[in-house]
Amino acid sequence: MACNANGSCGCRESSLAGYGGGGCSDSCPSVQIFDWLPSSSKDAGRDHCDLVEVAFKGRRRKVYQNRRNISVRAGDDIIVSAQRGLDYGQVVLAGELVHIRARSNPNYGQVLRLASSNDRNIYNQNKEAEKEALLAAKATIKRRQLPIKLVDAEWQFDRKRLSIFYTAQTRIMMRPVISELCRRFKTRVEFLRLTPREEAARIGGLGVCGRELCCSSWMRQMPPVSASAAKKMHFPLTQERMTGRCGQLKCCLNYELEQYMKILEEFPLKNSRVDTHNGPGRVMSMNIFSRTVRVHLSNDLIEEFDLQEVKYIPKKRPPQRSRKPARKKGRSKRRSK
Repeated sequence: MACNANGSCGCRESSLAGYGGGGCSDSCPSVQIFDWLPSSSKDAGRDHCDLVEVAFKGRRRKVYQNRRNISVRAGDDIIVSAQRGLDYGQVVLAGELVHIRARSNPNYGQVLRLASSNDRNIYNQNKEAEKEALLAAKATIKRRQLPIKLVDAEWQFDRKRLSIFYTAQTRIMMRPVISELCRRFKTRVEFLRLTPREEAARIGGLGVCGRELCCSSWMRQMPPVSASAAKKMHFPLTQERMTGRCGQLKCCLNYELEQYMKILEEFPLKNSRVDTHNGPGRVMSMNIFSRTVRVHLSNDLIEEFDLQEVKYIPKKRPPQRSRKPARKKGRSKRRSK
């Protein structure tokens, strides 16, 4: 299928893990952003923007500088400078739009060259070696009986660094494990702890809606979600309905809250007095989808009415009494005889 983002999502002819070759489906593995500023310049003294946004395995993204003026566009696999070596990534955005979105940084990494067929072969070999590294790390963890869960492993392109991602309930000293793996693989090894949301985003999967997880498809940031959002939306406070694949509160509670609050402005408040064609009563609950209100009538019956059939009864305030001006307190002076 053709890419819905016109190729700017970075899924075109990609060899990166998690990207499909030859286009994407409706659930594109990247933020679907169409670059309307591919060759324009924001500053008058600058001919073009030399910044590119590069995606790596596991939703990792970083901005690099193309000082060598290499002709790159979204979807190209490139070799970039990394910490103590080289790394393999894919361009997802290039041009002025990256300059607008990126934060100013004097120490941008550099785009070195376009990836060749030999580079792609090395990258595929690294992907196979990541499975072996993950199994070796799991064996070491099991032998030492450490209470952690390994999630993924990632080799740097030049194999000068091996990153292992894990989750744990408490902080654990990983130095003995790192030393053992360093001796085995003869390279630098680092363990990176993930939160439950980051774990779900890195592994991926489908949500209860049937679509790809938001955190692994289009979300760039993961803001915190509070239970107060579910209460304001009159959402049933059950673990099965409120939690997602990560075991945390669903992220969709956040970006649906504004719409719910706007609709709830049309409904009477809970426990407020309303008038119906069957008499007055108090609001027990409401359903914003069917636009109905459940009312506890004065005859102890509970009936459901359409929102248009319910009229809000404002509270009668007691009449305000006129207040007398307060007397000034002072010392009484004795009259001198």
